[in-house]
Amino acid sequence: MCGRLKAVDFAARLGFKRNRMRCGRENVGEKMLSQENIAEWRLYAPALREVDFSDGETLYRQGEEPGFLHCVTRGVVRLSHVAESGAQLTLAIAKAGDLFGRLSAGGASAHAASAIGEARVLMFAPVDAERLLTKSPSFSIFLSSGLEASRERAERRLIDRQTKTVGVRLIETLGELARAFGAPCPHGFSLEIRLTQQDIADLVHASRPVVTRLMNDLKRQGALDYRRDLICVNHLALRSLGGEKPSDL
Repeated sequence: MCGRLKAVDFAARLGFKRNRMRCGRENVGEKMLSQENIAEWRLYAPALREVDFSDGETLYRQGEEPGFLHCVTRGVVRLSHVAESGAQLTLAIAKAGDLFGRLSAGGASAHAASAIGEARVLMFAPVDAERLLTKSPSFSIFLSSGLEASRERAERRLIDRQTKTVGVRLIETLGELARAFGAPCPHGFSLEIRLTQQDIADLVHASRPVVTRLMNDLKRQGALDYRRDLICVNHLALRSLGGEKPSDL
């Protein structure tokens, strides 16, 4: 095994187990997006919108007032920030059940939101969200679980950046992406969203050259492959590199 990846053993093993517990908590928001719940929310929030966005379409721009609390119901949304240098950084990839935008009116956004592929998004006006909090227990559960999941993701990324190597963060991030967005393929799972190596580098808080080198190591060891513009993750090989038993991931 490549020397750069030997150090991932214990930390990646621990990380994968923690990630499974987090997935259960983060799936609560998606489970709450039933047609029955959405129909109930419309009774108290008649202005509630469910909008379809095409690939690359912008929901709101950096520096603009988002105007709504957004929740992905289908597809994927990229949250990104343009630095003063002009570099665009991918902050997060929002999937079904994830919340972003504004719960209250006022204030410019520090990031932009745009669809990756086709996406459908629920849009709650602040006044409607306030009314739903007092009228709908299901919305209160949905909102509290969504905000808690967002807080945990932000906290986890900060802790991981300070305590884990780039190799560990990369393996854990690829595992999370495979679970969230993977579709079965001959190699394991293909990530059904178009992500560049720069996107992945941003998500693991590392430079693109370092991530490119590590991903090439993973490809040589059979954990990754590429098909057209999609990344294929061999979850069995990736799990082996993380020291996992087949039943653990």
